Amino acid sequence: MRSYSLLSFLLVLFTAACIDRINIDIGAGAYTPVVIDGYISDLPGPYKIQITKAFDIQSMYSLKNPISVKRLIMSDNHGTSEVLKEVGFGVYQTSPAGIRGTVGRVYKLNIELLDGRVYETKPDTLYPAGTVDSIYHKFKELKTDTLTTYGFDVFFNSSSGMKNKFNFLWKFVGTFQADTNPELYDTLCVEARCPKPLPCSSYILNKITGELKNDYKPCLCCSCWYDFFNIEPLISSNQFIQNGSFIGVKAVYIPVTQWTFMYKVHAEVQQLSLSRQAFEFWKAVKAQQGAAASLFQPVTGKVVSNFVQISGPKAEIEGLFFATSITSKSAFITREDVPNQLYIPPQNLPFKNTCRALFPNSTTIKPLYWN
Repeated sequence: MRSYSLLSFLLVLFTAACIDRINIDIGAGAYTPVVIDGYISDLPGPYKIQITKAFDIQSMYSLKNPISVKRLIMSDNHGTSEVLKEVGFGVYQTSPAGIRGTVGRVYKLNIELLDGRVYETKPDTLYPAGTVDSIYHKFKELKTDTLTTYGFDVFFNSSSGMKNKFNFLWKFVGTFQADTNPELYDTLCVEARCPKPLPCSSYILNKITGELKNDYKPCLCCSCWYDFFNIEPLISSNQFIQNGSFIGVKAVYIPVTQWTFMYKVHAEVQQLSLSRQAFEFWKAVKAQQGAAASLFQPVTGKVVSNFVQISGPKAEIEGLFFATSITSKSAFITREDVPNQLYIPPQNLPFKNTCRALFPNSTTIKPLYWN
């Protein structure tokens, strides 16, 4: 009898999983929900605020539908305020010499939409960030029945700096350099591949001999630096606290590949102070992401924003604007940190396109900290 019950449960589960979603276009509502994302910090500006139109009921953030607004004002409790300028569609920015976050001050954001709706954030206090005391890594070997992979777990220790203030958000930013071969770019011609070096590669094609010739100009798309980040929000938890410090917090896992360790990895941990309301927001986001990844855990309720509607027709607004102090620490993880150089896969197949096309979050400008 128990086997039949289990079979019935599995049939129901798999049947439900195979149901196709039907999307019915019922037209746009009169007032589409708006999503706002941004913060002010004690680091030098400018500060950016992104404003988008929500289109997916299962996604809290929607950065694919930016919108413009009538006015966006950032202010503090000392009478300082600034009207932000739109520097890109849906992207607003303060002046480099404009308002700047100061520990102890309270900040808010006022937004007026084109349809007349006005919103304002609840006041948010900027607390000190403490310090990131150290970053360290541990080599890791992962084995399965068919595959062995290698990588590094990155950990950090940090301090609050305040006896009774332990609300923090940590961000990891990793950077690595990789080289590509845009001079080898080719296209399909007749029934073969014909060389067509990209103009940014500094190579030209001799149409008579079919040979590639170096034009003796610097390649503008051969080397790129790529940023990668921790996927889930990493927020402070009592399990890490020891005598007012956070000990042995895991920031991220970095796989050893032919690209990430072509040279080295720059690992940076940023510690952002949070007010209680900002901490509860990120805590809810983390819980929602964790619930969505579990088959048996229901998705938690709606993540509450810190925006209050002042005037205009009643309509929702999502997202968060908060004030934060930021401190950071960084270190390099090099090829020499890999116990065996054979663990780094060889780059046998060249990437024949511009390096900008290899990974997202790329730039051809070498970071200042890159030696």
